[in-house]
Amino acid sequence: MTAITLNLLAEEQQAQVERARDPIKLFIAVGLATLTGVVACGGMLSAILTQRRADLQGREARWNKMNGGGQGESDYQKDSNCAAEILALNHSRTLVAPQLAMVKDLIPSTVQLTHIGFTLAIETTGGDSGDSGDAEGKHPARPKQSRHLALRLEGVASSARPELEVDQFLKSLRSDTRFGALVADIQLRSIARTSDTADKTSQRLPAANFVIECSYKEPVKK
Repeated sequence: MTAITLNLLAEEQQAQVERARDPIKLFIAVGLATLTGVVACGGMLSAILTQRRADLQGREARWNKMNGGGQGESDYQKDSNCAAEILALNHSRTLVAPQLAMVKDLIPSTVQLTHIGFTLAIETTGGDSGDSGDAEGKHPARPKQSRHLALRLEGVASSARPELEVDQFLKSLRSDTRFGALVADIQLRSIARTSDTADKTSQRLPAANFVIECSYKEPVKK
């Protein structure tokens, strides 16, 4: 009888080599590894996104807190409105220095101004005329308000005939081109001799107090 010996170990090793060379299994292993990497990256990106979102929400909450939560005006808006009001007030001012400079150049040596003042008068014109025969449905015209700036000049004229000096001063004011373009009317409100003229022994020249009022045109331009 002949004995037959089977080498099962060699066959098993051969089967393992063949299984290792199977491309399907290789593809499956590579796919599993890739999927694992993608899942890991996705989890990492999701964590970063959650952190960034929380940070953004925190910054937005601080911004809303700084701006008063969206209620009322922020400090910047308040400062901006205040600056706009100051600028509007500055633009609405009536500058009197140019007018005073014009008057200064027209004052003769015999006239001395003792007081210079500006007044702003509001004049109301129009309104209800009182007629009752108007057609039904018509309303009376509303009164209109106009603002007039007036320059009041008070002074003393000293000469042999002070009244003529005051009259000459009036003519100079009315004939000046620059000053006349700004004013609508120049009137002599009052003139009177001073009490010093009653003393005949006084060596002083006769003098007269006067008041001149210059009404500016409307609107008053700076």
